[in-house]
Parts: sequence; C-alpha cells; structure tokens
Amino acid sequence: MSEASDQNSVTDGTDGFPANTRVPILGRILRRMPTSCQLALYYETFSSVGTGAFITIFSISLLVLESILQAPLLHQAMLAMFFFGSNFLSPMVTYVGRKIPMHLLVIVPNLVVGGLLFLIASPWGGSLFFTLVMGACFFVRVFPRVAEMNMFRVLYPETHRSTAVGWTKAIAAFSGFGITVLSLIWFAVDQDSYAGLYLFVAILLVTSVWYYSRIPIPDRSTYLRDDDIPPIKAFGAGVREFFTDRRFLLYQFGFALAGIANFLSLWLIPDVIRDHVLPHAFETGHALPFWTVGFGAMSVELSVEKLVMVTIVAVMPVFFVILSSPLWGRYMDGRNPMYARAVFNALQMIAYLMYCLGGVTLQIWPFFVGTTFHAIANGGGTINWLTGSMYFARSEHVSLYNGLHVFLTGLRGMLGPVIGFLLVIDQRELGDVVVKGAGLGAWVFLISAILSLFGMIIMLIMHLLDTGPREACE
Repeated sequence: MSEASDQNSVTDGTDGFPANTRVPILGRILRRMPTSCQLALYYETFSSVGTGAFITIFSISLLVLESILQAPLLHQAMLAMFFFGSNFLSPMVTYVGRKIPMHLLVIVPNLVVGGLLFLIASPWGGSLFFTLVMGACFFVRVFPRVAEMNMFRVLYPETHRSTAVGWTKAIAAFSGFGITVLSLIWFAVDQDSYAGLYLFVAILLVTSVWYYSRIPIPDRSTYLRDDDIPPIKAFGAGVREFFTDRRFLLYQFGFALAGIANFLSLWLIPDVIRDHVLPHAFETGHALPFWTVGFGAMSVELSVEKLVMVTIVAVMPVFFVILSSPLWGRYMDGRNPMYARAVFNALQMIAYLMYCLGGVTLQIWPFFVGTTFHAIANGGGTINWLTGSMYFARSEHVSLYNGLHVFLTGLRGMLGPVIGFLLVIDQRELGDVVVKGAGLGAWVFLISAILSLFGMIIMLIMHLLDTGPREACE
C-alpha cells in the first residue's frame, strides 16, 4: 500500500499500539501523518515528556539561584552562559556521529544528564556548585539536542515535519508546565528541599530514554554518517561549506541578530522585576490585590515576588508554547523558514519593547504583555530553530548544517550574557576587580528590540528571493 493511500490509517507496527483508542488526541495527530512515521511519532510523544521536564529546568534554576540560594548576578550570568553557550560543542556531534548512530547520541547523553541531576542533592550545595552542575548538564545535553534535529530529517518527511515537531514540542512544553507548577508548590511548602524536584526530573528524563529507544530507525539514517576524518579537519570542512553556501550564510546572519537579542537581555528579566519593578509597585500602591490573596498554610511562603516571577519567567512562557506550538507546526508545513522567522522576529520585537517599557517606567503589566508575545513567538520559533537549517542542506550535509547552526547559537550564547551584563551594570565588584559597565539598565531591552527588527528585515528579503528547499531538488 502506498504512503499516500494510507494517510488515514494508524499502523500497529510491531507492537500493536492502539494509538487512536488509548490517547484520542494523539490518535488524531497520528492519522494526519504518513504511515511510515506514525510509530516514531507515537514513541517520541511519550519521550518528550521527560525531555520537556528537563528543558524547563533552566527557568526554574534561575529562580532557585535568585530566590532560594540568593546567588549573585554573576552566577546567574554564568548559568545563562552555560545554557546558551553549551551549543558551542555542537560540531562534535557531527564527528561523533560517524562512529555512533545518531539515535544513541540522544539516548546515552540523556542518561548521563539524569545522573548529574542527582548531584544537586549532594551535601556540598551552594550557588556556585549548583551553577557548575547545571552547567555540566547543559553541556552534555548538546549531543541529544543536535542528534534529535538530525533524526527529524530521518523520521519525518518534509511535508509533515513541522507538524510532528510542533506536536512533540507542545507535549514537551506541557510537561515543562507541569514541572513549573510543581516547583511553585514544592518551593512554597519547603524550599530547602528544592533538590527533590531535580531528582524527580532526573527520573522523568531516564524514562524518556526508554521510549526513545523504541523508535524504529529507517535505513536511510545511514546518510548521517560521513567519512572518518579528524574533528579539526571536519570542522574546517564545515566552515568552508558554510561560507560557500551564501544563502545559508545570510540565513544564519539574520538568525543571529534576533538570537543575540535573546541572549543579551532575556535572562535579566527576573533581576529587573525583583530589584526594581516590584519594590516600586509596593511603594506607590500599584500592587494588584490578587497577588496578596492567602493560600492557607502556604500564604507566608508564596510571596508576591515569587508569584510574579514564577508566572512571568516560567508559567506563562510554557503555557503559551503549549497552545501555540501545534498551530505553528501546521502553519509552517509547506512554508519556507525565512518567512516564518520574520513573523517570529516581529512578535519578539514587540515583546522587547514591552519589557523596555516596563523596566523604564517601573510597571509590571508590560512584562505580562511582553511575555505573552514572546512565548507565542517561541512556540513557533523553537520549531523553526530545530528544522530551518535542513531547508538549505543536502542529505549528506544535514548533520553538518545542524551542527554549524547550533555552534553559532552557542557562540552568541556565550557572548550575549557577558555583553548584556556589561551593558546593564554601572559598576560591580567581582572579588578584588571592579568592573565598569554602560549603565543602561532596562534600556538594554530596546537594543534587543532593534536587533529583532533587523533580523526580521533580512528574513523578509530572503523570503522574497527564495529559490526553494534543497531537499526538493534531491
């Protein structure tokens, strides 16, 4: 039976899974997919529960550093550098993938990260130890992150890829939302036992490995493996390929403008809200009544500061990603990634203008509006980040292009928080060293808005000049 004639059936595969009876919503999603990739999407759906729980751990970790461990701003900047800068190691995935199948590069590192999370409960503690352990987790996670991107090309056809990725990322976001709400309750009851939450996430992540290991791997995945050459030469060959493909180069430049906007200032939102906006709101009587409503035994611990920051930094971003990701996925199937990225950059620009307004005027409502726009943009932007580079790559270069894409993300992720730190501060003492900055404060959000605008313009120009996907020419 042909793939086209079997679009509306759900295969039982080798496991006989009743997808359209056990989970009705999942069944409807699977019926939209070609038969050949339904089993993969079935198992990846459940695998996304564990990976989604870990993805949201970055936002929660910022809150742990900010509110529980009372960490200095430097440790928060370090965590952001580790999280974003871990992508710097992505070219190693392409090299290691010549020796190890890509699906194992998803499975094994996730097991390692699960083990690292158990160290959070060690007796050493402290904000620096916490930051270093989480940084190690983020560095290890770069392998499954890139490997998953490569496997999307293997598991799902171009006509349905964005739908599949949008669905799995919605499941991941829903899982992250559950962990975020759980963290709010957990920390309200006993914030000193925050390590228990990380142990729970570790268990979910290990469970996700089992589901991912069940995904049947098509024979065409062999194209991900290349000639065995040393990593330095492989990286050099990748750089040459990158600069030869002018279309991909321009795409990455436009991507980088809006990307550096996020790395520059997004991590500063909790600090601006806690140290500037909320104190002003209480002094001038602008605090909204529902923030101070009692919650029984938890009312003492669930302060306005924690409630507002958890809502803006963790709850709202995940909630709107859940709602928007499946819709963005269906919207993006059949559209080029440049036009989609222009739309996301426009929404992101509005978000940063709102953040700037809130930070400069010391009002809290613009942060709620900005977070809504930013989260909706991220719902599609994540899909675009995961799949966009494949639009430009030949089959034998998918891993190379994805690796370069993630590497460049890591490069600006390492630099962005440092630049943002220097732009925001007036003067800070780091040990015996006095560091002087530009003292822009919340005006740094305006810089991010301008960068997002330029990124949008470049993507629109590329959309108008688009010649079609490389995959369609193979």
